[in-house]
Amino acid sequence: MQIKKLRLSGFKSFVDPTELRIEKGLTGVVGPNGCGKSNLLEAIRWVMGENSAKSMRGAGMEDVIFAGTQDRPERQFAEVALTAERETNDVSSLHVGDNDSELEIVRRIERGAGSAYRANGTDVRAKDIALIFADAATGAHSPALVSQGKISNIISSKPEARREMLEEAAGISGLHVRRRDAEQKLRAAEKNLARLDDILGDMEQRAANLRRQAKQAERYRKLSGEITTVEGRLIYARWKEAAAAADIARAEAEAAEAKVSEAQSEQQAAVSAQNESAKALGILRNEVQRAREEASESSHRLLTLTNERDNLKSRLLDLQAQAQRIHDDNAREDQLTRDAMEALDRLEQDEKRLSTELSGLTKERPELERDAERSERAASEAEVELAKAVAEEARIQAEIKVANAAVYAAQARHDRLAVELDRLNAERAEMGDEAELQTALAEAIAMREAAQTTADGSGGKIAALEEQRVQATAARDAAQSGLATLNAELAGLRSEHHALDRELSKVESAHKAIDQVKPAPGYERALAAALGDDLLASIGEDGDRFWGGADVTTSSAPPAGTETLLDQVQAPGELHNRLSQIFVADSDDGQALSVGQRLVTKAGSLRRWDGFVARDDGNASAERLVRANRLRALQDMLAPAEEKVVAAEATLVAGREAMSAIETRLGEARTARRDAEEALRQALREADQAEEALAWLQKRTASLAERDAALKTENAAALAELEAAQKERASQPDGAEQERARAALQDQRDAARQRVMSAQAALSGIDQRLAQVKEQKAVASAQIRSWQDRSGEAEARMKEMAKRGAMIEAEVENLADRPRVIEIEVTKLEERQEALNAKVVEKDAALQAAELAQRDHEDRLNQASEMLSQARELRAGAKARAENQDLRRMEMGRISAEKFECPAVVLPKKLEFDEETVGDASQESAELERLSLSRERIGPVNLVAADELAELEGEWEKSTKESQDLNEAIHQLRGSIGSLNREGRQRLLAAFEEVDQHFQRLFATLFDGGKAHLELINSDDPLEAGLEIMAQPPGKKLTSLTLLSGGEQALTAVALIFGLFLTNPAPICVLDEVDAPLDDANIERFCDLLDKMVAETSTRYLIVTHNAVTMSRMHRLFGVTMVERGISQLVSVDLNAAEELLAAE
Repeated sequence: MQIKKLRLSGFKSFVDPTELRIEKGLTGVVGPNGCGKSNLLEAIRWVMGENSAKSMRGAGMEDVIFAGTQDRPERQFAEVALTAERETNDVSSLHVGDNDSELEIVRRIERGAGSAYRANGTDVRAKDIALIFADAATGAHSPALVSQGKISNIISSKPEARREMLEEAAGISGLHVRRRDAEQKLRAAEKNLARLDDILGDMEQRAANLRRQAKQAERYRKLSGEITTVEGRLIYARWKEAAAAADIARAEAEAAEAKVSEAQSEQQAAVSAQNESAKALGILRNEVQRAREEASESSHRLLTLTNERDNLKSRLLDLQAQAQRIHDDNAREDQLTRDAMEALDRLEQDEKRLSTELSGLTKERPELERDAERSERAASEAEVELAKAVAEEARIQAEIKVANAAVYAAQARHDRLAVELDRLNAERAEMGDEAELQTALAEAIAMREAAQTTADGSGGKIAALEEQRVQATAARDAAQSGLATLNAELAGLRSEHHALDRELSKVESAHKAIDQVKPAPGYERALAAALGDDLLASIGEDGDRFWGGADVTTSSAPPAGTETLLDQVQAPGELHNRLSQIFVADSDDGQALSVGQRLVTKAGSLRRWDGFVARDDGNASAERLVRANRLRALQDMLAPAEEKVVAAEATLVAGREAMSAIETRLGEARTARRDAEEALRQALREADQAEEALAWLQKRTASLAERDAALKTENAAALAELEAAQKERASQPDGAEQERARAALQDQRDAARQRVMSAQAALSGIDQRLAQVKEQKAVASAQIRSWQDRSGEAEARMKEMAKRGAMIEAEVENLADRPRVIEIEVTKLEERQEALNAKVVEKDAALQAAELAQRDHEDRLNQASEMLSQARELRAGAKARAENQDLRRMEMGRISAEKFECPAVVLPKKLEFDEETVGDASQESAELERLSLSRERIGPVNLVAADELAELEGEWEKSTKESQDLNEAIHQLRGSIGSLNREGRQRLLAAFEEVDQHFQRLFATLFDGGKAHLELINSDDPLEAGLEIMAQPPGKKLTSLTLLSGGEQALTAVALIFGLFLTNPAPICVLDEVDAPLDDANIERFCDLLDKMVAETSTRYLIVTHNAVTMSRMHRLFGVTMVERGISQLVSVDLNAAEELLAAE
């Protein structure tokens, strides 16, 4: 596949349809920061199937659609198309049989609708697109698509992260995914197996519990029948007691009715007496109320007059104080008026004086202004003369400086040429002899040929060791695989042994027969069918059921075609008599049995001598016996399996030691080869240096001769130029006369400036005095107005105070007799108040006597009401008891009808008990409670235990089969994980070797020498190891990547990227500003490497750069501009065509 062009529309900043042609060679993309260059790389990754919005520098995938600018609306879709040319044997398309030579992949996204893919116009899936590019060794995550920051990421990454790049080159990322899936399935299967073992153990316990529960069910049913009869007797007893109690309660109600009538008569008499007393009490209360109101009114009037008297006295005192204040204010205002007259006289005199002074200053100011103008004109004329003199002096000094500079320059040139001639003569003397260089060149060539011979010999040794290492690696991997298989088998045996041992150890008694019998394999079901539940009985006297043993009394002949079960079972002596009468056959063909004999089949069917037949009985016991046999078999298998594992581990250790030895010899051979190659490179460098030194000497000798002649000619010209400059300087004036004239004019200018300053100072002084006088005169005028205002205000206040004093005197005359009149009225009211208070006391005493009589009548009425209430309560209680007993009798009848479907009166006949024997309710209730407690002591009873037991046995068989299936699945998963690990290691090591070779070659190319290699560290397992980069630039020691300088780190990372790329070349390689951290010298090496890559591969390169050197090495350039803000545009130029055009011109 050869990618030819990229077409964008509405993708990020490329809103208009844009086409980028990707041709053979180097295609450069340039432009300022932020113009959208990186969007081209993101478009390529996006059309190849990138689904991470974060990788597209967005929050969501719809962010790749043009979002609009201030002048352009947003787009509703984005589309990117990638056109590629298919080769004749290309199988990376969806339609292998079509005749199209081109393949066009289109990805389109619409807002709210998601992405869609098309291949040659046909709708396809994202997975199909990924397969197309994966077959072509490229894709959205290809190492050949190097985005910004990839170099720094490689430098700062941990070794484990760098190994992931190696895994991508080896193509084992999918193996990791499959291995993780297999490990998860293995853990889940082991967890399920453990859970299933627990379930099987629980099923055994549940089966034992169900057998016990079945025995309890019968007793439970018997007690339930007795409880039903006692419940009927209790209902009948309570029904009889309720009927009797209802008759007694009705008799009590009739007696209580008579007492109620008597109490009602007594209550009516008490009510009449209370009403008469209440009328008399009301009349007395009205009289007392009137007396109290008269006394209160009189007291209020007395209080009002007393307050008025006190207020008048206070008012008179206040008026007297106001009159005194007015008198004092009149005196103060009179004094203020006299002070104002004196101040006005003084201020009028000051105003006259200031007016006279102001007139004089005004007349003096025009003469001072004229003097200042004359001084300024004189100073200005002096400034002009001084400026002319300074300009003349500057002109003369400039001419002098020019002449001095010419002399200095001529002298410096002459001196420099003299020094250059001396240096040239010294260099010519120091140059070596050409004969010596010829000898050194011959020696270097001889050393080069010897080093080449040594390097060629070390290569054959390394090839032989490599072959041995491959064989040792295969042997080690085979040993690892065998050990993993044996470990898996041993783990399975141990797991099964542990599960069976744990399950069989859960026994209720150590003396049960089932734990002491050992049937031969295949006879477990026959033994379980023959003994059944008797296997759970103990050996010896232990518990209620046990095997005690007995002597054999008779021994009948065995049936035809059978064998005695005792011959196939190892059992205690207590079971021998029973087992000797049980015969085993492959099938039951109706053989005749003697008395006491039993026939069982190996499948578990039983037939007794009396005709009883049982099939599939004792499955749980049979399974237990099978597991016991299996446990013993596993115990026999564990030791050989462990021995095999130990032997496999020894083989693996030997293989690893052999591998280590080969690796050591291989490392020594590689070191020898590197030393030989280093010696060869050193010899080559020395030969090149000798050749270069000889050529340089010859060339330098000719150059020095030419330079010597030129310097001598130039020195003669410089000497002539120096003499001419010295003559020109001697003819120039020295500038002293101009300096004296400038100094005189400067003194005149300074004197004129002093006179100007004096005139301005005098004028400023008189202006300041004028301003002061004007201000003082304004202040005096303001003070005069202020004192005049104060005098007028004082006169007005004196008039107001005189008027206020007259009003106060009039008010005092009106109020003078009023307090005496009020005092007389207060005396009269006090006498009347005393009489009213005595009347109120008399009325209160009469009211208290009437209230006592009223309370006596109320007590009598309360007693009568209480008696009536008690009588009514007795009557109501008797009626309620009668009703309650009737209800209770009816309730007993309802309960009898609901529970026994008959009235309570016929319960003795229904339940068949004698009604004469029925005791009281408490006795029957006690009997019911006793029976209920007996039933409760039984505990929870499962009445369907037999059905549950049958269902449980079916589940047990199903779970047993699932356990076997899980064990098989675990073995298969462990084998699959081992296979995946072996394949991953092989492919990773192969890719490591290839990438290491490319990396070493590219490092030496980029650094013009030096050594570097890759190492797997931190783990012996390549799948878990980290990838470390060891580099040794020319002239430095070998060290890791992180200890190199920034430029060296960048070059080393570039070498690694190209090494990964060369391992599996892609049809397109995009480098986004990879050259950013490189200096000019390294840029040249980087560009040389790109040229070599173009020659070695058919890959097409797209380089995004800002470096001018890189741009100059491109075959064609595309410029990305952003003339319109937020809108990227693409322009192009073919540099090869441009060079041809210039050459033609």
